[in-house]
Amino acid sequence: MRQLQLGSVWVLVLVSLTQPAIAQSERYPTATELQQLAQELRRKIPSLQASGFYSDRRTFEEWQERAAYAAAWADVDPAIAPFLGEWIAIEESLYIYPATARGGVCVVDIYQDKSKLYTGQVRDGKLYTDQSQVFFLDNNFLGNVSVYENQPSLYEYAHPRPLPDSSEELRQYYPETAAAFEASGCLVGLPQ
Repeated sequence: MRQLQLGSVWVLVLVSLTQPAIAQSERYPTATELQQLAQELRRKIPSLQASGFYSDRRTFEEWQERAAYAAAWADVDPAIAPFLGEWIAIEESLYIYPATARGGVCVVDIYQDKSKLYTGQVRDGKLYTDQSQVFFLDNNFLGNVSVYENQPSLYEYAHPRPLPDSSEELRQYYPETAAAFEASGCLVGLPQ
């Protein structure tokens, strides 16, 4: 019985270390923590790509569409453009949309059957959210750093895809998140 309890505790520890972005971080990571986890992501990228979970499954058309979308927004707000798109993880997707405020974005986090909206601001090439998380880019990977029980952790997303052209799908499956999306000045589509 003791071994089973230890095994359960180990599972809980593993689950807490890989918590998705849907939970709110306790605080922003420090500059040192960010630097260490950025180096960790850089080291992990080859194994992530080899794992099959983070293979680039985008079609050439999806790649082109997302690149054109980011380029159009780069003319208006170059800081946010590299972050825009649908970022994929193992069981989670992040939809990063532009917001009306310069340097601002809206993040729709969908994890299994739950969703949450949070907003963010891009500063110094990193995306800081109102959930005390920080996102950073490394090639076609997006690192998410959050802090739980004073321990920084890294969660990876990869290969941004095009965003949906409207918020209809969001409204259909996640009406509360869609209402928050519309109330927060989130933008859909190309810049006007």
